[in-house]
Amino acid sequence: MMERLWRDILERFGQEVRLIRGEENVEVQAMVQPLLGREDQEAHGALGMERRERFRYLGPVRTPLDLGTVVEWKGRQLRVSSVQLVGEGVCPHWRAVLYPRDEVMG
Repeated sequence: MMERLWRDILERFGQEVRLIRGEENVEVQAMVQPLLGREDQEAHGALGMERRERFRYLGPVRTPLDLGTVVEWKGRQLRVSSVQLVGEGVCPHWRAVLYPRDEVMG
């Protein structure tokens, strides 16, 4: 029942997102939001402090992500920096932290 509730939430409030794994492309309804006010949004770089954008992903349990998945959202390609399955047995879904594909993780 709770999985159905989560699907309903994603259908109502989610956005169209494409998950790319190699040759496989899957479109899902998921929530992607910028992570605001986090200290890890800034890091020391060659020219001083650099801004590092991070995004939160909440998506359907039936479509897993891994560190090799590229998430396409609003014309941007984002890589997965961490991912976990949460809410098992209650309201299962995938939660991930994403960063722009062109950024290099340090």
